[in-house]
Amino acid sequence: MSTNNENKTETPKGGLDEQLKLIQIEQAQVNLKKSQRQEAHDTKVAAAELRRVTAVAETAELDLGKKKREIAREMASAEENLSYTFYDGVSDESIKPALAELGKWSRRFPGKPITITINSGGGSVIAGLALFDFILKLRADGHYVTVVTLGMAASMGGILLQAGDKRVVGRYSQVLIHEVSSGASGNIQKMDDALSFSKSLWHQLSEILAERSVLTVAQVRQRALRKDWWLTSAEAVELGFADEILSVPAVSKVKKGSPKKRAPRKTSKKS
Repeated sequence: MSTNNENKTETPKGGLDEQLKLIQIEQAQVNLKKSQRQEAHDTKVAAAELRRVTAVAETAELDLGKKKREIAREMASAEENLSYTFYDGVSDESIKPALAELGKWSRRFPGKPITITINSGGGSVIAGLALFDFILKLRADGHYVTVVTLGMAASMGGILLQAGDKRVVGRYSQVLIHEVSSGASGNIQKMDDALSFSKSLWHQLSEILAERSVLTVAQVRQRALRKDWWLTSAEAVELGFADEILSVPAVSKVKKGSPKKRAPRKTSKKS
């Protein structure tokens, strides 16, 4: 007769341990794959974030460069440097923008130095005197005005040169002084009045020219009598119609035709 214990099948202890190990290995592999997937995901996220941050940094750098260029352009502008260029004949139309711009600068930058560069063949005496007086007003308001001539300051251009606190001429610039030119028509009385007015204007201009010159008013009139009196930059400075010649870079002087010295050739003595 058999007992109940004899009917039960016993599982070897070693088999359970092996199964447990297999389960643990499978779980570990699952966890490893899960960890690898998470790591790959995190890597992609980090790479995307790095690209985003890099793009933002590059955009910020481009914006900064653009802003710097804009600031540089603004700082180099004529208004920021208070440097006005008058390259024109003297007329009502040409001095209107000059008066407007210089007046705006005076209000925006009270007392700041102003530079006016001119290259003018002259023109209307009345229009020129208006600009001349306005420059004197700038000086009276506390602006130190430098007038620079490049090319030429002819006729009323030469008068405008005299308006500056400092008068500078380019090395190869020319200054022209001559009597007032005018035309008259109508009856004798009208022509006589026009002539008297022209003489009066020339009297004023010759006084302006002589004021800071080494010449007297009479000498200025005599040298400009019935002719165009052209002066080089050196002559303008010498006679007091300008204060200095625009500085130029030093140029090394080489005598033409002088041969270059050569080092003596070494000769070997044979015994």
